[in-house]
Amino acid sequence: MRIRYILVAAAAILGALVTPAGPESADAGADPGAPAQRSSVAGVSAGQFRDGFVRREGSALTVAGQPFRFSGANIEWLGLMNYGPNPSAAVPAGSERYPTEFEVDDAFATAREMGATVIRSQTLGDTVGCPSCLEPALGQFNPDAFAHMDMVVAKARAHGLKLIGEFSGDADGAPSPDQNSPTADSHDWYCTWRNRPDCGHAFFTDPDLIGDYERHMRAVLEHVNPLTGLAYKDDPTFAGWVDGNNLDLLDGVPMPVMEDWLRTVSDHFHAIAPRQLFVNISLGGGDGFVTDGALRIPGIDIYAAEYYPHWLPIVSGGNRIDGNAPSLHDKASQVAAAGKSFAVIEFGWDRTDFLTPDALRDFATGLENDPNIAGDNFWALQAHATGHGWQPIPADTGCSPTCEWGEDGNWWALYYTGITTASHDAADMAARAQLLRTHSYAMAGYPVPPPHDPVPAPTITSADAGTVLFEGAAGARDYSIQRQDGGGWSTVCDHCVTDASGGWHDPDTASPGCYRVVGYNLDGVEGMPSRRAGICAE
Repeated sequence: MRIRYILVAAAAILGALVTPAGPESADAGADPGAPAQRSSVAGVSAGQFRDGFVRREGSALTVAGQPFRFSGANIEWLGLMNYGPNPSAAVPAGSERYPTEFEVDDAFATAREMGATVIRSQTLGDTVGCPSCLEPALGQFNPDAFAHMDMVVAKARAHGLKLIGEFSGDADGAPSPDQNSPTADSHDWYCTWRNRPDCGHAFFTDPDLIGDYERHMRAVLEHVNPLTGLAYKDDPTFAGWVDGNNLDLLDGVPMPVMEDWLRTVSDHFHAIAPRQLFVNISLGGGDGFVTDGALRIPGIDIYAAEYYPHWLPIVSGGNRIDGNAPSLHDKASQVAAAGKSFAVIEFGWDRTDFLTPDALRDFATGLENDPNIAGDNFWALQAHATGHGWQPIPADTGCSPTCEWGEDGNWWALYYTGITTASHDAADMAARAQLLRTHSYAMAGYPVPPPHDPVPAPTITSADAGTVLFEGAAGARDYSIQRQDGGGWSTVCDHCVTDASGGWHDPDTASPGCYRVVGYNLDGVEGMPSRRAGICAE
């Protein structure tokens, strides 16, 4: 889609993150119901999944020697917030920041609750040209950006998730000036720095620009994460890396030129990271076709596509009504016949892509039933905000003039338990999220999804003047507020608050008290209470 963190880690979890262990030692004594310990894939233990590289065997993928079909979310912002999507009033241009540890943990916990196995994140690798980017100036790399990315990678490993990173991608929040390309890509900055306004074509042919891209690739892959002790290229947390998001979407680069570029950069990638997968979504912008010439390029492991009836009902070969996607499945068959893997690393989930939940269900079932499709990721998952509530809607134009076409996070941003946007009501969003959960578990080999995970304890961030604000718990449908009276706790607000409520205010304004918050999962199961806050007795 066109759209600083300090080095902290408790010594107690570092050992779990870096110790290579077999399935017995990795899982011995662990709670089998805990999300990070529960096996992500049927037939593969949590330890085997964590420590195994994803490999391609012909058109199929494996992990720990077992067949593997992935599913999960795009979480574009993990490496840097407000870089890729279009700016808006709430998120203006130049407002890039590193997501907090809470936001990262919350996103990963939500993804695990949804059954995800692989998360794609463009900003884990693609950020160029801004002060907080991995490469803020030509050939200069930012230790703060790498420190943040190190934390994210270690967190993913701890949560039992694998990652797909990226080397170039959307930069609408920090676009390079003086470029004629119709899309804003992070690699445009190389063209600006080298005084090439014709980046749409020059990037694929100019040896200096190709060298800039390959230098960036090498710097990312060879970076050693002090939290894991592994270079990214040697870390099985990374399933693979995307060449760049829709790099030839509208530039019209001739196919032989694109194929030469893909051969060059995929060879360079595998010379550095032979145990990880190279994913191509630049040929035809990921929305059109796969050429026979491209299928003969040995360095490409996965040919990826996007599926958005919202944007391209004709090219996608489907529609918003019934969820059928014949052209997508034809392309998967073509790729598989050539002995390569095919994945749908972006697809829409919302009502502007599928008019009804039934249509989305039919589309997802089609993916599950097609063995030529190695994996998929919906676009795009948001998280709870640091402090209180939810992250703001990205690329928010209020669906002006409409949500039915055009770019707007109101239709594509998913908040797991549902919020009301200019395109959705909360109930519809929540229902579609459950369809995605069922689909992810099916792709991982679980025909029936497990009960919903227990929710973690919320964190009260303020109880001033009896108004309780708190950071939400991943997977929580709603919350109760309890007040301490004497030595016990009484419920003063029973299931009456959600993450969209703006907090809760104690009606007993004359005597603000001591409070705690309890969340409930989608099965209604009570989670751990927060720590108490407010005017509390010692």
